[in-house]
Amino acid sequence: MDLAYVTSVNCPDVFDSSVDNFFTADVTINNSSDLIHSAQIIFRGYVCKGDRLQYEFFHEQQWVLVEPGGEQSHRAVVDVWLPRFPPSIKFPDGSEIIYCVRASVAPWFDNNYVEKKFDVRRSLILKMPHEACYPVEHMVNKCVEHGSILHKKCDPINGQIFLDKLAFCHGEEIQVGWELKTEKSVIEHFTCKLAQLIEVRESDPSNYLATRRFVKILKEQKSTTNSFISLVVPPECLISIPMSLWNVLLVKHEIVLEIKMQKRKQPVVFKYPIIICNEEVAKHKRPKEAVPVFKRVQDVDDDSDDDDDYDSEDEEEGPPQRDYSVDIEKLAVTNVMESEQKPLERADVGVTFIMNSSKPQQLRSLRLLLTGEVRVGGLWYEFLRFKAIANLSHNTLLSPGEHSFRFQLPFSDSQYDTSILPPTLGDEIRYMIHASTESLRKNVFQQRCELLVDRFIDTWAKEAYKPAYTEEYGATKIHLSQRCFKRGKHVIVALHGSDPIYVKGSLVQKKRLRVPNVKLDESYCSQRVVRVSEEEIRRKNHIHTMHIPYNIPPSIEICYWNVLQIEYHYDVQITLEGGHTHNHSIPIWIGCTEDNLILPTQTDEVLPEHATIVDEPYEELPEFEVVHTDETHEHPYWVERINTDTYYQN
Repeated sequence: MDLAYVTSVNCPDVFDSSVDNFFTADVTINNSSDLIHSAQIIFRGYVCKGDRLQYEFFHEQQWVLVEPGGEQSHRAVVDVWLPRFPPSIKFPDGSEIIYCVRASVAPWFDNNYVEKKFDVRRSLILKMPHEACYPVEHMVNKCVEHGSILHKKCDPINGQIFLDKLAFCHGEEIQVGWELKTEKSVIEHFTCKLAQLIEVRESDPSNYLATRRFVKILKEQKSTTNSFISLVVPPECLISIPMSLWNVLLVKHEIVLEIKMQKRKQPVVFKYPIIICNEEVAKHKRPKEAVPVFKRVQDVDDDSDDDDDYDSEDEEEGPPQRDYSVDIEKLAVTNVMESEQKPLERADVGVTFIMNSSKPQQLRSLRLLLTGEVRVGGLWYEFLRFKAIANLSHNTLLSPGEHSFRFQLPFSDSQYDTSILPPTLGDEIRYMIHASTESLRKNVFQQRCELLVDRFIDTWAKEAYKPAYTEEYGATKIHLSQRCFKRGKHVIVALHGSDPIYVKGSLVQKKRLRVPNVKLDESYCSQRVVRVSEEEIRRKNHIHTMHIPYNIPPSIEICYWNVLQIEYHYDVQITLEGGHTHNHSIPIWIGCTEDNLILPTQTDEVLPEHATIVDEPYEELPEFEVVHTDETHEHPYWVERINTDTYYQN
């Protein structure tokens, strides 16, 4: 059994968006060893179907130090904005949204954790005054199935359809009334339905807002004689959710009124969007004078200035009626600081666009999407998603021509901890910025650019790598004064022994990428040789050095979403006079701060008196060619003695 392990994880069974502002969990850890351990506590939110993970949308980590001395309880608290979180729910196709908290003392890839699931309950208390409080009177003037533009066969319906209001709660009665008449046909019956539309986002690298839909009729009522129909909102009806974290879930409701006419196969359909909330909304008469009211579905705890509010815009579901266009010409990341520690703290994105119009126009929407993506094997997933929008008021008009706008990236506050973000890593890890003037749902981006992210690591972060390190094997010994080095400087290895004649050093990078799953996370591991240094040994106490490339990522042990781990080893191969080799693999730590090492200077060893002097080989050898065949594996004997043999003539 491990000397330190998690014994239990406890948290509330339900977190309610109208009550809770934090995710909390109490974790009990037993540490019977004499050492201090570190435990990781993770709050997760994900969409899955059975044991198959579709994607994660929430992965918040906390680390706690576990002191020795038996069982101890630790509380983990994560600040969350639950009015934006999708609720725990199961969909008709078997997929579901699940939340859990897991804790582990072992590394995440060991999958040795204790987990507890919990539910998130989403509530909606409508921000008032709201447009949905007022009655709706719809004037109907509809031509049914006319045969030509001359309306010779037209069968018109005229009159009114009215609702007392457009916001309702569970158990409340929805009354739909009408006063309609037709010119030719006879109305057989009216059918009123309460429809619920659910959209769930899918994980698709080619479409960032791809969704699948589920439509359910919650209530249905027919009438042949009355001039109204009443429906009661059932308790199983979800509340309206116009937006959610990472666009995971959208829930809409509408009243559908179908009018079946004689001799007509298809009914005439009228649809009215309504809002389902948790508290009853009183109906009011529409004031004679215009007053400012809320129109979007917005909770009382929702910030009206938040950019994500614009996810609920419906004005772009159809093609916008505009006599001008906006073309994005350029996208560039600016204000990246030279400081290695926080280079992205003030970073923003400059968007250059052209207003194509004959007169000044309003900028309806300029949208930005920032994603952090991982491509590992055949898998793609996101670990970062940020949206922003520039939507100028109708009082601000832009003249025809070129304009620019700057979006602040979300690294100046605590939304994303830049100190643990994974660095850009070729095609495997990258940060992409997308810009569009269309709704993000259309998946039309006029410009894209890449955000380069580096990682800042303290060279002295690992205590175990600070002391001197020695390995002795046979007649040879290697010694390092420390095993922590700054990238861009040198690895320094001292070699001791009289037999070594050749040394080869290899800087090896070992990389582990996380492949998330529902129960057991997998790892995608790879290894590559970053640099090789070879040299002959001309002295007994030789100092071998290798320059560490500056453009490699540092050693990474802790990472956002546990996306990445990077380890480095320095492999030393020493060749002795007899031709056999000694191999050493030394774990090292590469950081970004000063390592306080000075590259030593080496002088050639002074030979003792009466020593045999051997001529140095010529810079240019005599012209000859040695051809290796299947039968020839060594240089001819005369090649070895060309500068070392002396011939005497008697």
